[in-house]
Amino acid sequence: MNTTHAASAAALVIAALIERLVITFPPFTAATDRLLRITPLAEYAGLRIEGELDRSTLPALRRALAPLSSGGGDFCVDLSGLEFIDVGCLRALVGTAAAIHDGSADHTLTLCSVPPQMRRLLELTGWHQTPGLHLQAPARPG
Repeated sequence: MNTTHAASAAALVIAALIERLVITFPPFTAATDRLLRITPLAEYAGLRIEGELDRSTLPALRRALAPLSSGGGDFCVDLSGLEFIDVGCLRALVGTAAAIHDGSADHTLTLCSVPPQMRRLLELTGWHQTPGLHLQAPARPG
């Protein structure tokens, strides 16, 4: 095998691997008129969401949540940096919790640092009782 052919074969393999990584691990940052940042948690299996979740950022949220619904296990979503969430994005989180819980595995999606207005909306809609959804208790002032 000559070196030119080996180099081009290696380049094709590297290109295929890079394409597979991009498809497997889509970016978690959505560039919109509002900042949304979704990053994996270092200490737990799950995500940290910062910024605003609305109709324009819903596709990025769904892409970030997709691996959670298909992989077995318990997950945490840290919402400490969340500034706003609309009902469509709230429904995506609740739907992910239901998908994680579905079946005999009995896994949960824990929402950590839930903003008070989001907690109120979950309670008003009754979605706080969704099987597989756990709301971390609010921190007590102290």
